[in-house]
Amino acid sequence: MQPKIEFKAVTFTYHNQVKALEQVSFSIVNGETVALIGQNGSGKSTIAKLIDGLLMTTSGTVLIDGVALTENDLVKLRKEIGIVFQNPDDQIIGATVEEDVAFGLENRNLAYDEMQQRVNKALKAVGMTEYRSVSPALLSGGQKQKVSLARALALEPSILILDEATSMLDPIAKTEIKHIIKELQAKYQLTVIYITHDMEMLEKVDHVIALNHGTLIFNGKPSDLYQDQLILKQLAMQPPFTEQVKAIFKARGFNPPTEYLDDRGLTEWITKLF
Repeated sequence: MQPKIEFKAVTFTYHNQVKALEQVSFSIVNGETVALIGQNGSGKSTIAKLIDGLLMTTSGTVLIDGVALTENDLVKLRKEIGIVFQNPDDQIIGATVEEDVAFGLENRNLAYDEMQQRVNKALKAVGMTEYRSVSPALLSGGQKQKVSLARALALEPSILILDEATSMLDPIAKTEIKHIIKELQAKYQLTVIYITHDMEMLEKVDHVIALNHGTLIFNGKPSDLYQDQLILKQLAMQPPFTEQVKAIFKARGFNPPTEYLDDRGLTEWITKLF
């Protein structure tokens, strides 16, 4: 199967000669949910900007649907990508929610009727239809991030990148955003990339790509990452709480499931033991 996104030996160096990525190679399958993790400065956001064409590689190749991302193909391929960033206040543009969601569509010179149809569809998808005439300044942080998500969805991307998009939200809003994205992914076969340093975001992903100082150090399933203490140490991360509990049981002679268990799954497994 042809990858949706592919990096082939990508190196990127900023103008100040700081090397952000060094010979990074990986592929992402269409419809996959991927977590891109690493400490600040590891190269995560640089990868997002390379995928979106905001930066061009120093060497190596980025491909979207098998097409190399070059300046000639930039406009066409960028239409496949929607990005939601960390701070929703930095993304608000319109005077009302509706105007904000429509902003990117206006830049594409769409017909008014099609633009309204897309705005309506995007607001409905994130549960913000009733706020369409409200000023974004009056919304909560979670609601503002829903508007940012709706703005990205209105562009009808096939790739959705969330660059620390839930890090400033409270646990309830974070869970709600994750649930919305999961539903949208299933409905529209989106390829979703979470850029994060939050291990909780790895709960439902198919694939984890980990970076350390611009170098790829892990590329595989979350369950394999949880067992790799050396990689976790390099990332300065602890496995999720449920994995830590499983490790305690294993050390005491029990045989916990190898697959990831959320709080409910862990509780059910422990209940069966006793």
